Amino acid sequence: MKSRVFRFLAAACLAALAVAATPSRLSADSADINVTGTPLPLNSSDVHQVRAGRLLYRGGIELRADNIRFGGLSGLDISNDGATMTAMSDNGRWVRLPLTYNAQGDLNGAGRGVMKTIKPAEGYPLKGNWRDAESIAPDGSGGYFVAFERQHRLWHYRTPPSDPFDAVPVPLKAPDDIARQPSNGGIEAMARLCDRRLLIISEMATSEDGVAKAWVFDGKQWKTLGYTLKGSFHPTGAAVLPDCNLAVLERSFSLAEGVRARVTYVPAKAIRPGATLRGEELAEFVPPVTVDNMEGIAARKGDKGEPLIYLVSDDNFSGFQRTILMMFALLPPEKK
Repeated sequence: MKSRVFRFLAAACLAALAVAATPSRLSADSADINVTGTPLPLNSSDVHQVRAGRLLYRGGIELRADNIRFGGLSGLDISNDGATMTAMSDNGRWVRLPLTYNAQGDLNGAGRGVMKTIKPAEGYPLKGNWRDAESIAPDGSGGYFVAFERQHRLWHYRTPPSDPFDAVPVPLKAPDDIARQPSNGGIEAMARLCDRRLLIISEMATSEDGVAKAWVFDGKQWKTLGYTLKGSFHPTGAAVLPDCNLAVLERSFSLAEGVRARVTYVPAKAIRPGATLRGEELAEFVPPVTVDNMEGIAARKGDKGEPLIYLVSDDNFSGFQRTILMMFALLPPEKK
């Protein structure tokens, strides 16, 4: 969900961005994009800080492209070897970029990639409020599930001979009450669990007791559960860790406190119908620690077997915000 302040800033800067950007091949459907990744410290006020909670900073970059349509990244996937980033934009486009690492295996750059308009399902448009893709989850077979808000729905992009997003998606039966979410506060956290169930968590729809609504799909029917909220934080992403447990990304924004984010840990065994999930905080990101409008999260296993977590921000196509990609190693809990 984009706050009203974010929207105001985006609208104020859009004209300036259009003038300042120098597009390469500019097309409504497909474009090669040259992306640069400028390294970022975890804390610009303390360049020696390398840890936030249980997350050890393993490099971060600010992404800039030579195409004014680049940005708005809300869903994230990282290949198993870390070489490729796939992200979904809330303007109905997907982006694929190569990532680079230094000799220590820390994230330090990105390169020339591709950006394409996703295809709509048969009988559906892909314009206006129908373009707002907010989360993606690999289906385990090379394809992706995509969740949209405003026009709340789930589409499945199955793997064709070339690329899943070149295929016409198949609408996935959604929970009966998915349409009753706030227009700009729908499914932003989604993950395909190791047991093949699909978990989705609403950003802003809550039950009477203030718990975020969530659902889990076993391939036949959706079952309800909940996700406990903390203060002004709301879920914006979810990723399955290498050990099959879940990491959830949350974001908070207010005029008084600005933008904050946190990552929580949910045991896989806790994800069952009727349960209320309670995330254990792994880290919280508060300025001057590097943080922006964090909306996407992905995870993979590192070369030494360590769990690696990636976070990406949605810049809302605003000159006041940034597209940042950060990588962390998840440290084991301290022994008591």
